[in-house]
Amino acid sequence: MALTNKAFKKLINDNTRSGTSIEPRCPHADQCGGCAFQQIAYPDQVAAKQAALQQLWHATGINLAIPVVASPDPYEYRTRMDYVATKGRFGLRMSGRFNYIVELETCHLIPPAAFHAAHIIWQRAMEMGLPDYNIRSHEGFLRYIVVRRSPQNTLLLAPVTASRDHEPEMQQLADLALSLPGVVGFHWLLNDTLTDLSFGTPIWHRGVTTLPMQVGSHTLHIGPNSFFQNNVHLLLPLLDAVRDAVASQPDAAQQHIADLYGGVGAIALHLAPHVAHVVGVESHPESSHLARYNIAQNNVSNATSVLADVVNFLRLQRPGSFATIVADPPRTGLGPEVCVELRRLAPRRIVYVSCNPLTQLEDIQQLERAYRLTSLVGYDMFPHTPHTEALAILDRIA
Repeated sequence: MALTNKAFKKLINDNTRSGTSIEPRCPHADQCGGCAFQQIAYPDQVAAKQAALQQLWHATGINLAIPVVASPDPYEYRTRMDYVATKGRFGLRMSGRFNYIVELETCHLIPPAAFHAAHIIWQRAMEMGLPDYNIRSHEGFLRYIVVRRSPQNTLLLAPVTASRDHEPEMQQLADLALSLPGVVGFHWLLNDTLTDLSFGTPIWHRGVTTLPMQVGSHTLHIGPNSFFQNNVHLLLPLLDAVRDAVASQPDAAQQHIADLYGGVGAIALHLAPHVAHVVGVESHPESSHLARYNIAQNNVSNATSVLADVVNFLRLQRPGSFATIVADPPRTGLGPEVCVELRRLAPRRIVYVSCNPLTQLEDIQQLERAYRLTSLVGYDMFPHTPHTEALAILDRIA
């Protein structure tokens, strides 16, 4: 691979330099790791990502036009934010300086009520004397306050702590959180390792067990640790595009589909009305459990979810088991082993959603001996950042 992730981000950065400068909404936009391009007019951000994707793919000899779908609103779009609590500050990491925290009193990536709820919980924790976590010395208690937000703007707050101490104070924080507008759940998570993660083992929760996300005609329940697409404005358009890539085939209604890295079942449920059967494959226990729960709660009879590592699942399948395979892997991509199994199983179509254009390109190069890339569309799921999503459609070469 000619480009590294760092080099691809630089490619986007370079393309933004010709963009129109504007006054950013946030005074910390030039420092905060949550935003890199707020000072660039949004249409020019999208154009920069499109140019970077074109350059990336054209360098391999593939000259497809690659449009990028803009976020309908480049602000208040995120379904999850992880705010750091350390050294008396509440905010996000500085761009390029992991150990420095940009202190925030507002954030335009989520609605004001969502930021206010997280901020007021942090303020109250500090007033009660709860020690925040020092990321250098690994001492302290409160590490993160995570906000999960639904398309309907209901909120689940999840403080992440380094120990199970301070039970009475955490109960008080839960009472306060559930009194705030829109907050329906409070989940206390434990990360007592030296690893800096905003995920953790559940200790207890108050309010709802899961956060309902109304997406199209289905309600999806997520937990504090669940993966979910992070742009509330583009979620349904992306799901519709995946559905169209499957349902546009003449025999779609008779097809058996595999949804790899299926998460809580968003893609599987969106496909179910248009195919004979869809099986989701997910290796994360919480997400797999929620996928089965979501299928049952939505009364969908032609969808199932299995808890399995993707490559192990594929190795147990026979060639031709699935007419179409949909995949939405993590940033590491499919990898060579999964690509080998996809070529062996030989579905007629592969629909590949990626949050990392570089690993997607590597995977498609692994698949191109048996498949032809027929469509590639970018989705700006993360406005003001150098990240972009892409939806690729690959058809088997006859």
